Amino acid sequence: MKKFTFYFITCLVLFFTSCSSDDSEPTTDDSALVIGTYMLTEINVNVAQDVNEDGTASNNILDELDCLNGILEIYADGTWDLDLVALDITSVTGDFYAIRCGRTNNSSGKWTFKSSVLSLNASNFSDMVLNSAILTESVNEELPGVLNRKFTKQ
Repeated sequence: MKKFTFYFITCLVLFFTSCSSDDSEPTTDDSALVIGTYMLTEINVNVAQDVNEDGTASNNILDELDCLNGILEIYADGTWDLDLVALDITSVTGDFYAIRCGRTNNSSGKWTFKSSVLSLNASNFSDMVLNSAILTESVNEELPGVLNRKFTKQ
């Protein structure tokens, strides 16, 4: 009887270890969601400013400076290009800053996209989160600085 119990338990152990699940969740390639052309639609700063002196301060500097623009191209071959007008911010006094458009910077490289997060794989850009058709890059610079940039898919 002891031999039978021993063999029975051994067979049970072998049965359960051989039936372990090797199934893994299928991975879906959702990179097609991010491919396209994006226009810069917001550059938000920490403290609202009235750069154009129209009497209305805004946290979105695109409301204040017509010269700011940017185009981000995400290509299916895993590369990207970005033309972005730089923002020059100089402290004047208190919470007031001299803000003007700088030169246009051109950048390019390779990208990855996973779980709604786009990485441009470049040290001068933070990861961007895709929400619907808007890519948001959190910059979170100290005063005076940029909180985030938003690009909207065209």
